[in-house]
Amino acid sequence: MAVIAKILVFAGSIRSCAYSGRTADVAQKELALHGAEVTRISLADYPLPILDEDLEKEKGIPENAIKLAR
Repeated sequence: MAVIAKILVFAGSIRSCAYSGRTADVAQKELALHGAEVTRISLADYPLPILDEDLEKEKGIPENAIKLAR
């Protein structure tokens, strides 16, 4: 039985026309052509603060970090 790779693809930049977005598009298509199960997300859907352990201790893990982990 073949194992299907499950791959999450996202661009490091959410700026329109960013090279990383176009690269993520190509990666998504190529991986799917090779039989991978590809999920593409946008980091714009999960606005997060920069890692701040003091803030996390005070307010807990940001809700969008929990959503992204799911």
